Amino acid sequence: MRQISYLCLVTLLLASCVSTKKFDELAREKRMVEAERTKLQADIARQRTAIADLETKAETLVQVQEQLATTSQQKDGLENTLSDLQQQYDQLLREKQELVSVSGEEKAMLSGELAEKQKQIDQKERELRLLEKKLQSQEENLESLQEDVRIRERKLQDLMYELNEQDSIMRALRSTVTDALTGFSDADLTVSERNGKIYVSLSQNLLFAKGSNVLDNAGKSAIRKLAGVLKDHPDILINVEGHTDPDGTPAKNWDLSVSRATSVVKQLTASGLDPSQVTASGRAFYDPLVPNDVEENKAMNRRTEIILAPRLDVLYNLVEH
Repeated sequence: MRQISYLCLVTLLLASCVSTKKFDELAREKRMVEAERTKLQADIARQRTAIADLETKAETLVQVQEQLATTSQQKDGLENTLSDLQQQYDQLLREKQELVSVSGEEKAMLSGELAEKQKQIDQKERELRLLEKKLQSQEENLESLQEDVRIRERKLQDLMYELNEQDSIMRALRSTVTDALTGFSDADLTVSERNGKIYVSLSQNLLFAKGSNVLDNAGKSAIRKLAGVLKDHPDILINVEGHTDPDGTPAKNWDLSVSRATSVVKQLTASGLDPSQVTASGRAFYDPLVPNDVEENKAMNRRTEIILAPRLDVLYNLVEH
């Protein structure tokens, strides 16, 4: 009798260790999924920053164009002033030649005026050269800004094209999934789209018996139909989330939500999906659809969600390069 009790105790201890190890492993996978979601949100923020930077460049371009027009007007004014001074200088030079016979004092005065006019001409010529250099620098800066704007506009167009393509693919996929899963009641199965992702929500009543992580026949049928559609979309990432109500201990609900998600993943991969596409995670009762205050609401929260999302490798490349 003592030997039998001892064997039972050892068996229970081993089972507890295996469950803890499995829970830790699934928790790590959950953290990885959360980290990926954080990274995607950061990438979207960088896309928005790039768009804001493009708008700032466009405003700077307008300002430089206005400065260029002002500088051109200043150059034209200096050229006109220089022409007037040159005419005055020529007139004084003619007057000097005509007055070669006047007194030395008048000649000295005339020479002084000529020298002053020459200084003014020299000064205006220096200002004109400085303005020409400034104008050339502004033109080069304007050309650089225009090229930068063109490059960013092309990248933005490419990014918008890819986003539209992915939106089109996800809309078509939602329609295909909905058509494939007809025949199930709205209480047991719904298909919706949020934030560019498709959510296939399956109730506990459709998939599992109460407290169980073994798929029912009806649940297996629904999962097989969904897998048949998703096999044609190898670029779609699939995250299976298990959800429970708060009845029982948190630890029990964590284990149950993860094990149910894992059962669905196993059925998906057994039905032909690439395991690298699929992730299993559990949310226990920490992400309810409605408050867990009455039994009807608890039933709605006891669900498994299959979340379909596009791969964002192309968008990463467009943002980072």
